[in-house]
Amino acid sequence: MNQLKSIQTIGIILILLLGINNISFAAPIQVDIKYLYYRNGWDNYKTLKDGSVLYREKDFLKIIFTPSQHAYVYIFSKGSSGNFYRIFPQREFKGKVVNNFNPVSAGKNYYVPKKDKMFSLGGVAGKETIYFIVSKHADVELESQYNQILHARSIKNPADEVVASRALEENVLNRDITDIVYDPMSAKETPKPVPVYEITEAGKRFTVIRDRLLSCEGCVLGVTYELR
Repeated sequence: MNQLKSIQTIGIILILLLGINNISFAAPIQVDIKYLYYRNGWDNYKTLKDGSVLYREKDFLKIIFTPSQHAYVYIFSKGSSGNFYRIFPQREFKGKVVNNFNPVSAGKNYYVPKKDKMFSLGGVAGKETIYFIVSKHADVELESQYNQILHARSIKNPADEVVASRALEENVLNRDITDIVYDPMSAKETPKPVPVYEITEAGKRFTVIRDRLLSCEGCVLGVTYELR
């Protein structure tokens, strides 16, 4: 009888442990994030949101994110011309090694394009969109579609690039949509300090409050701004 009870007890413990592991595995990826833009002479960065207006040759763009767990992140920029560019992951930015690779690590701050660099804004005026995708696994289809875009560019075939870009955009737009909670700690009564990002740029130090991505597996966040 005692032996039977021991076996039952062990069985219950194993079931509980398996349940806890499954809950942990199913937990969504939490991502702290900040879309920023800056103009020389400003006292601090501003938060880039849907509908923001930025100016060519004047404003600069930067993205910072911190995942809560091991994950795969893909960030694409769609210009007013309709062209797609992957800005994360990438090995180089304008000839400078940045080594922003997947998978990303839990608790690590990632700076796009680089901690001490920003994207300068030029090109054609119009609407531009940044797509942010996070997943627990590598997105083989998405990576393959972007490689097709790169191949079309390498052989200077604009028609194939348009076809490949449309396929990638369809993939992105068919995903569930997520959003950002801006300044998520402000509405909570907590003694904990508000989490921030500290940035040093051109000898100046800036502090910005982190935002929070409402994440779900493979969802997409799209932020569209106007470039003038």
